[in-house]
Amino acid sequence: GPVVSGTHYFSVPKGLDDIRMVYNGTSCGLNDVLWAPRFGLPTVKQTLRALLLGYLQCDLDVAEQFPNYYLHEDLRQYSGVDVREVRSTDPSDADWEAERGPGPWERWERNWMGLRDSPYRSQQWQVRLKFEVYGDRKNTANPFHWDRVEFNLPGSKGYRSDLPWVMKIRSDGHLAAEIYEYVDDGRGTGHSRDITWRAARAYGSGCSRRGVQDASRKRTSPT
Repeated sequence: GPVVSGTHYFSVPKGLDDIRMVYNGTSCGLNDVLWAPRFGLPTVKQTLRALLLGYLQCDLDVAEQFPNYYLHEDLRQYSGVDVREVRSTDPSDADWEAERGPGPWERWERNWMGLRDSPYRSQQWQVRLKFEVYGDRKNTANPFHWDRVEFNLPGSKGYRSDLPWVMKIRSDGHLAAEIYEYVDDGRGTGHSRDITWRAARAYGSGCSRRGVQDASRKRTSPT
């Protein structure tokens, strides 16, 4: 597509034999005409809603979180990249280079770093994806199954300080497994090693089915 305006970029050493290209969107001027709402991220207080003594947690990670989601079509023409210095001369790349076209510019099609509303839009879609992955809560074979919600609010009759204020209860009486998302990082919880691992696997598989990269190499065992 057409490119009206470009972004700046620079390289950063990566190991001994490689570089990482950093596309510096903060200096291209596009942020001056964009607005993004404020949004909150989970803290350890939210995680405690799904934990009791003996419960387990594991770490999750989404690879390339921003590029998993498309940039709005109106913004793509203002997100150009000069590619004259990164053309491949390898004969095995000839077909790919031909598809790129002869022009010196290409444009971003996905959310990119430095764009004012990239964090908001990427996190918004990631949360929507999580609730899709949660599936049917009434299916007891679903690791995210839950049967009812119970409140344990301060000042209420029978209040217990050792329990969360709001609890999603499974049919077996345990708290439901949950996934908490911190942009590209995640934390899975569960009452047993098996259910925590199944929840993490279901989340990773659900992301992959929808084209969002699950960095399973960074997943940790439930502890």
